Amino acid sequence: MNILESKESQYGPCGIYCGACGTTDCYGCHSDKVDEYVLNCFFRKCAKEKHVEFCCDCEDYPCTYLYEFMTDEWPHHWTIKSSLQFIKKHGKEKWLKDQKIEWSCLNCHARTAWYQKQCECGQNLKAWDLPEGYKT
Repeated sequence: MNILESKESQYGPCGIYCGACGTTDCYGCHSDKVDEYVLNCFFRKCAKEKHVEFCCDCEDYPCTYLYEFMTDEWPHHWTIKSSLQFIKKHGKEKWLKDQKIEWSCLNCHARTAWYQKQCECGQNLKAWDLPEGYKT
């Protein structure tokens, strides 16, 4: 089982699909095992304080912080707006099902990550490039 398959939490309140995050020291935004970035995440703390599952459930949606986050240099953040709109219209379960399919290898069906260029089976993947200046 790869790390993506072992993530306990598959989504964050901001609408990011944690199931495609390649970080190995975090099991998703709603899990007990999170990295320092997620531990200090504004959206994670805000959603907990406001008792909402997703930012789109908040009366302040979309706030300035979310807008800035979903328009920054990270391509996986650019999916937030459409994800939250989809969740609002079709629900979390349908979105999660679609995300699992989208972030799986077409050849072997293994889970894949946002910036992963090649699957373990050798299949080339459509993946985003890291922002300039960042390395894996």
